[in-house]
Amino acid sequence: MKQNCWEFKRCGRDRSKELGICPAVTELSAHGVNKGKNGGRICWAVAGTHCNGEQQGTYAEKVLMCRVCDFRWFVHEEEGAAFQPIFFKPASAEVVAS
Repeated sequence: MKQNCWEFKRCGRDRSKELGICPAVTELSAHGVNKGKNGGRICWAVAGTHCNGEQQGTYAEKVLMCRVCDFRWFVHEEEGAAFQPIFFKPASAEVVAS
């Protein structure tokens, strides 16, 4: 695995009980995207991530801010033509009983 956002930003949100765990750390459906652990190398597409000390919103709400993020550009440069700017979360297979 390559360097993930919580390692690059050194935010501590990968293990902090006090601050809370960032959704990028627990986004299992993004595991392997841009060769990262869970959502660690596609955090800009994960809703509710913690960046710059604040919880972010949906992808639509944070897309412009994340376009200029130093970590996003770091991943883009490392991945080159293989860079994946978005990922698709698989539909849940759970059926809700009525």
